[in-house]
Amino acid sequence: MDKSESKKAEKYIGFSTSYMDLSIDPFEDFYNYACGKWRASTPIPKEESRYDSFIQLSDRNFEILKGIAESCAYNKQEKNTVQQKVGDFFFSFMDTKAIEKKGFSPIVPLMQKVDSIKDFRDVNAVVKELMKEGISSFFELSSAEDKKDSNIYSFYITQGGISLPDRDYYLKKEHAKVIEDFKRHIVKMFKLYGENEKTAGSYCDSILKIENYLAEASRSSVELRDEIKNYNRFSIQQIKKRFDAIDIFGIYSSLGGNPIPFMVVGQPEFLDKVNVIKDKFTVDDVKAYLKWQIINHSASLLHSKAENEHFDFFGRKLMGKKVQEPRWKRAIRLIDFSIGEALGKLYVEQNFSKEAKKKADELVKDVKSIFLERLKAVKWMSAPTRKKALKKFSMLNVKIGYPEKFRDYSSLQIERNDLFGNVSRAIKFEIHRQIKRIGKKVDKKEWLMTPSMVNAYYNPSGNELAFPAGILQPPFFDASKDAAVNYGGIGGVIGHEITHGYDDQGRLYDGNGRMKEWWLPQDAKKFDALAKKVADFYSTFEIIPGLKVNGKLTLGENIADLGGISIAYDALQRYLKRNPNENREIEGFTPEQRFFIAWSQIWKSNVRDETAKMFAMIDPHSPEKIRGLVPAVTHPKFEIALKDKSKLGKLPKKYPNLNMW
Repeated sequence: MDKSESKKAEKYIGFSTSYMDLSIDPFEDFYNYACGKWRASTPIPKEESRYDSFIQLSDRNFEILKGIAESCAYNKQEKNTVQQKVGDFFFSFMDTKAIEKKGFSPIVPLMQKVDSIKDFRDVNAVVKELMKEGISSFFELSSAEDKKDSNIYSFYITQGGISLPDRDYYLKKEHAKVIEDFKRHIVKMFKLYGENEKTAGSYCDSILKIENYLAEASRSSVELRDEIKNYNRFSIQQIKKRFDAIDIFGIYSSLGGNPIPFMVVGQPEFLDKVNVIKDKFTVDDVKAYLKWQIINHSASLLHSKAENEHFDFFGRKLMGKKVQEPRWKRAIRLIDFSIGEALGKLYVEQNFSKEAKKKADELVKDVKSIFLERLKAVKWMSAPTRKKALKKFSMLNVKIGYPEKFRDYSSLQIERNDLFGNVSRAIKFEIHRQIKRIGKKVDKKEWLMTPSMVNAYYNPSGNELAFPAGILQPPFFDASKDAAVNYGGIGGVIGHEITHGYDDQGRLYDGNGRMKEWWLPQDAKKFDALAKKVADFYSTFEIIPGLKVNGKLTLGENIADLGGISIAYDALQRYLKRNPNENREIEGFTPEQRFFIAWSQIWKSNVRDETAKMFAMIDPHSPEKIRGLVPAVTHPKFEIALKDKSKLGKLPKKYPNLNMW
């Protein structure tokens, strides 16, 4: 690590009053009052599409992971150890001379398989081969806990097959420029592969015809949030009969799947459209489409011309990035995606102490105790529903830091000079791991995130919370800071994840993680009325001029934010009663003020317009400037807490108390 990188890694990135713009009245613009100076003095790095607390901390973690990977790569390692696999994977990505020399050769065998297609029977055979490589076409396949029987893993088939992040890019006229750029990108990629202008243009026409067709058949991002509508069990006979042309069961069998009684189809009407593709398009159209799936899937792993063209469209034009991330960072990102628990094991050995785990445990217990009180007292819930809600809460499982047992990669071969092969083998390893578990008992100890990830989650099918070691650091958690800062940071995040168990999606799952309607109809009706107020209120906020928040898409996350900050605030009050000596001003701010400021600061962010537009379509979270503002200013204690800092005396408009918990 050079001196500049070392300095960057050492810089404190946690809570700071220096981020605040005290010239702004907190009642006029609390978000910029809390972090306006940081936003004004922190440009978006050229390689990023946005910059925020999550990316700041991720960058810190990336520096640590880089040190681990380099140590593994450039020091002799024992064969077939975690260190050897991480080191050789890293080296294979950094060995640009070998990658340049290979050119497009890694994908030629796959492209030749597509060239060999003569009819739609051959199409099915090639689709199976591509699925084995993790290259999806037309739809997506996965395994996960069965939503109606969370003790077993089931096989899921969901809509897919489009290259752009959302169907609206294809369907709405305001995205016409993106589509034109996309067309030029497709043509350029095929020309790089060696096709002439005419052939590349013809391929492009075929690809857009098919992707437009799939986009028109796809459900919207809001519709995909309907847990019940997107869960449809089909017996194997029904699968074979209804979707006879696409041989889903044949794909499943070719992947090595065990005999099962049913599959879960997310969007049956979408698969109906896929099933008649042979009647809508020519074999040559489909061949062009499959070739594109191979190139698009592989481009970032190939030589610089292909990789740079892929970035030029998806990074620069679609997301507004100015330059690519440093190559070492892309290597770490790929390793984390491919063999994340191997890298994560080395990360936590160096960077997550037992003391940190203990303090996080205490915070979780504190926040949980407040939510339990809320469940017992919430006015709109009837006694029978409350009883079941309390039972669900008693069954909540919490995971902190890292898995009890890390994934075993001993059967996965990683070679020092074979990047494409390493990724291919890692994908096949994961496909095999997931396909072999279908129909078997769920591993309740498995994690859905890697240990170094700066994030957290609630898994409704497992009725579990997880907080990876990666997020249990400043600015979210800092044992050296006062309680108000930690309750406003990680405390709010913990409360957020707990609330997810009872948001518009989480409430559909019982304590065992089974999707079932366990609420009385009158409770559900009251909940929906309150949720509509949340959706309508958030929909009034503008992201960039002319673009507003989609309150229906972001509803679950908004409910969780509102609940999270409310629960964490009460947990802080309880803490201060236990520790009255800490109920004092620090840097001129009361604990309550520091709490709200800390909440807003964890959402400090700058974002490029292109990215803001894309996220407005696909992200179930509101923009960070909304997350840092609304849950704070709508809290019933916000006005009295910040009153002495305001010149206005009261909020310029009365904000509603939207918290449902």
